[in-house]
This record gives sequence, structure tokens and C-alpha cells, in this order.
Amino acid sequence: MQDQNQEILFIIAVSSVIALLLVGFIITILFFYQRRKNRQEKEILELKEQYQKELLASQLEMQDSTMKQIGVELHDNIKQQLVVVTTALRYLPIDGESDIFSTIKEIREEINGVIKDIGLLSHSLHSDRVAQVGLLDSIDQELYKFSRIKTIELKYSCNVRYNYYDGQVSTFIFRMFQEFLQNILKHAKATEVYVDIFDEENTNFVIQVKDNGIGFDHSNKEKLPSGIGLNNIYNRAKLIGAIINIESQIGKGTTVTLKMPIPKE
Repeated sequence: MQDQNQEILFIIAVSSVIALLLVGFIITILFFYQRRKNRQEKEILELKEQYQKELLASQLEMQDSTMKQIGVELHDNIKQQLVVVTTALRYLPIDGESDIFSTIKEIREEINGVIKDIGLLSHSLHSDRVAQVGLLDSIDQELYKFSRIKTIELKYSCNVRYNYYDGQVSTFIFRMFQEFLQNILKHAKATEVYVDIFDEENTNFVIQVKDNGIGFDHSNKEKLPSGIGLNNIYNRAKLIGAIINIESQIGKGTTVTLKMPIPKE
């Protein structure tokens, strides 16, 4: 009887070990299956993100190419035609003491101002120009044009001394900055604009643009002003690893902050 009990206990013990081994085997199989599944999902997600980045890059490259072509057309065609007009006005056979002479002189000065503005505009639209001149000088030129708007008071501060980024990254940052200013002109109805560019603890390059305009409800995407261009801003930021923060309240203006890590080298 005792031998029979021992045999039963032995069978139970062996069965328990086999069951435990079977459970362990199943758990191991499930573990490796789940890990493989997670790895595949991660790879698929990375491929999707890479595809989206390449698609965004292609779209933005097409936009930059179009802007570059517009800049060339402004410089080579419209600017030259205005030069011809102002030259023709200069050689009009009009007595210097005539009443109309001063009027024509004022017209020539206005046209010369437009020619200068077109030159600056064509340069700002030319992505290669941003790479050649550098980000900070390109921003300076853009703000010079902006400062000529008599209805807006511009206050500008910059304590950055170096162009930290290569041509493509500089161009993307500059295009986002242009979009900030364009949104103010088109939508904000602002009378004061503050632009502050600084290094944040030598870690981040920061551009902050603040206006005292009408503001908007940033949380309600359906009521965003049409043509505000946030998609372009966010897409460019995503491609270069920048962070965009927008704070706005209706009646209290808008503050847009671009933050970009400073390269270690």
C-alpha cells in the first residue's frame, strides 16, 4: 500500500513538473511572440514616420522651390522694370523749377524704395540666400522690412552671436519665423510686436514673437483663422526637431515660441 502511495506521489510530482515546464514553455513562447510583435509594430511605426517625414520634406521642398522662383522673378523682371521706369522719369524734359518736378522727384523716391523692398523680398524668398547670409542676418533683414510698417511698433532684442545651424535647418527656422510675422500682419490686428532671440542656458536656441493683437482660441481648431499656416510651422518644426509653443487668448494677443536644441559641436 505504501509503495502504491509513493508511486501515486511520484506520478503527481512528475505531472506537476511537466505541467510547470509546459506552462513555462507556453509563457516563453508568448513572451518571444509579444516581443517580436512589438518589434515589428515599432519597425512599422518607424517606417510610417520616415515616410511621413520624406513626404513632408518633399512638400516643403516644392514650396521652397516655388518661393525661390518667385524671388528670381521679382528680382529679374519686376525690379528691372521699375528701374526702367525710374530712369525714364529721371530724364523727363521738365524744368527743375516747375511745380511738377517735385512731384516726379517724390514718385522716383517712392519707386526706389519699392525697388529696395523687392530686393530684400527676393532675397528672403531665396532659400540659398538664407544659407549664404546666415540665419541671424536673414532675420535682421526681415525685421527691417517689418519695421517699415508704420502702424506697428517693433521691439527687437537678440543676444545670440552665432549661427548654430547648417543651411537647411537655418532655412526651416527662417521660414517659420516669416510665418510668425505673416500671421501677425494677416490676422492679429496688432499695434505692438516684440521679438526676442536668446540662448536658453546655452542649451536651446529660442525665438519668441509676441503681439498685442486680438488673439484666438488655439484649442479650437475649427475656429482658427483661415490661412494661419500652423501646419507648415509644425511640419517644419517636426522635421528639424524644434518645439513650437503657442499661447493665445482672445483679446490678449499671442505669443509664439520656437525652441531648438543647440548643437554640441
